[in-house]
Amino acid sequence: MNRETVLKVKKYLTDNSLLDDETFDSLPEKRKKGKIFTFNEHVEGMIYSLLSAQTKFSVIEKNRENINKLFFYYNTDEILSRSYEYFLNGLQDLKCGSRVRKAQMKVLHYNIELMRTIENEYGSMDTFVTSKPVKNIIQMLSSPSSKYKMKQMSTALVCEYLKNVGIDCAKPDVHMKRMLGCNRLGWSKHSNATNDEVYDAFRFLSEETGMYMADIDYFFWLYCSDGNAEICSAAPNCKNCVIKDECNNNK
Repeated sequence: MNRETVLKVKKYLTDNSLLDDETFDSLPEKRKKGKIFTFNEHVEGMIYSLLSAQTKFSVIEKNRENINKLFFYYNTDEILSRSYEYFLNGLQDLKCGSRVRKAQMKVLHYNIELMRTIENEYGSMDTFVTSKPVKNIIQMLSSPSSKYKMKQMSTALVCEYLKNVGIDCAKPDVHMKRMLGCNRLGWSKHSNATNDEVYDAFRFLSEETGMYMADIDYFFWLYCSDGNAEICSAAPNCKNCVIKDECNNNK
């Protein structure tokens, strides 16, 4: 797994109209160029992170404008004035429910109030997420022992939130852990790579390519996920895989 791996995957996505270089929105690049993400944008990033759990995210993407309306375009006063049932029922009406939605919507107010507390302490959420190395921020927001622990947010979902606000990291979700495991690309000796192994793999690929970790993660996610390329999924489509020569599943 190296620079060529990434370029092959990216070319496949481009050739199959799953990625357009002209319209691709690199959030880490926006941050590098000086974008400061507002509190509402952080709330939006947190909510979309929650919504990415245990569902086909392509369904969420298709309903993005309706979801934005449902959450009042992330006006926190409006969100806090509604019960969790309001958002739960709204998501179900949009066919964006899942078995974890009720638990997620129940903690929505808590997470927003926590973010307000962090903002009061650090001046802004943007200052907070850039105040320490990204691994430290991930730990602070995901560890049960941390006073900043976001409820219903695992390490993977915290990484998704941070990516949504332009922080350069990779999300150790089921797709990436399986793809990097010993039965696929072999970065790990385990069938599913660990969180640290996912992070290290994408850091390595970032150094090899000069691309952001978050962008490479997105390319690989498109390559794996349901509703997108669906190549390196749970039931891999090895016949059409452009990196099968590197994969242990093909040997």
